[in-house]
Order: sequence, then structure tokens, then C-alpha cells
Amino acid sequence: MSVGSQLLATAIGLGMTYNAAPGAVNTEALRRGLSRGARSALLVQLGALIGDSMWAALALTGTSFLVRGHALHVVLGVAGACFLLRLAWSALSDARTGHAPSTEGRASRGDFATGAFFSLANPFALAFWSGIGGALTVSETGGSHGSGFAMLFAGFVLGALLWCLAMPVALGWGRRLVRPAVIRGLNALCGIALGYFGFMLLWNTLHSFVDHAAGALERDARQLARDCLERLFVPHEPSRSAS
Repeated sequence: MSVGSQLLATAIGLGMTYNAAPGAVNTEALRRGLSRGARSALLVQLGALIGDSMWAALALTGTSFLVRGHALHVVLGVAGACFLLRLAWSALSDARTGHAPSTEGRASRGDFATGAFFSLANPFALAFWSGIGGALTVSETGGSHGSGFAMLFAGFVLGALLWCLAMPVALGWGRRLVRPAVIRGLNALCGIALGYFGFMLLWNTLHSFVDHAAGALERDARQLARDCLERLFVPHEPSRSAS
């Protein structure tokens, strides 16, 4: 197998495992898929694919410096956490009342927007791609970045798309066997899981902000102490008197 084929196969596997990993997107897709049908789950997954592809493209093309500002990461993290907590409350409310929203109109558009917001508001996706994507491309192509990045990105999108199609099909088939009482129980479990993901995202974001602020203060304090010591102990040359 050629180097390009190996990279493509690895990228497809990465795309599938990255999107199949337990997380907020799959939790919400599971909840909506069982409550509303396979179409809702598919829209959530496709919306998430938009955001994932954007982060991957930014990291792999070397333009991630445009969004590396720490303040932006904090804003995205807090916004994403609040959105997750809101969805957790909605899921728990559905579990309590047994309400299943309609699949028409705004609900369908909301499925796609929910998935997109999930992935776009995840500030840690860029760090993942900046580290994993670059290292994988260099190791597989021996440093040939251009074609390697393109193949890695295409393979990732293909693998993610396979997962986006496979999960709704499975949910559409399994939904026939699930009773309303089971859906209410799943709504409760998904609500708890979404709440956990929301609190963890908020905690990690705030922890990262505190670490960044503490590091900046420490660097400033060291520089100030160094300047003071230089002024106190470094002898100054006497000024020459005018002849």
C-alpha cells in the first residue's frame, strides 16, 4: 500500500472514531433520533460535520493562528457550555413530560443548527487538530505538507460522513422497537449526560483561563523583579564631565 493510501485510510478511520466518540453531539443525535426519527439525527450529525471540517481546515492549512486568541477560546467555551446546559434542561423536561417535538418546520432547522453550534463552539477541537493533524501528516508523508494535508482533510470528511449516515440509519431501524417509556428514560439519561458535558466544558474553559492569567502574572512579576535587581545591583558608568 502506498504512503498516500495509508494516509487516506488512517484519515478515514480518524474521521469515524472522532465523530463516533461519546460526546454531546452523539448524545443529542441519539435523543432526537429516537424521539423524532432518523432525519433529526442526520441533521444534527451533518451540522456538527460543518464545524468539525472548519476547525480541521484551519488547523491543517496553517491559518489556525487567526483564532488562537485565548479570549476567543474562553468566549466559545462559555457559550458552548451554556448551550449544553440549556439542552440538558430541555432533555430533562422532555423526560418529565414525555413531550416529543415535531419534526417539521423550525424543529428540523434547529437540528442542523444545534449540531453546527456544538462543533463551532468547541474551542478544544482546534488544539486537537493542530497537534494530531500536523503530526500525522508529517509522519505519513515525510514532511510533504501540501498533498498530505489535502488527503488528510478529505479522508477525515469521508470518514465523518460515513458515521453521519450510519448512525441515523441505525436509529431509524431501532426506533421501531423502542417504546415511549424507554424514550423518556433515554431523555433523562441524555439530559444528565449533556449536563455533565456542559459543566465539564465550563470547568475546563475557566481552568484554562485561570492558568493563562496566572502564567501571565507570573511572567510579569519575574520581569519586574529582574528589572528591579538590575537597577539595584548593576553598576552604572559614571558620566563624563564636559571638557
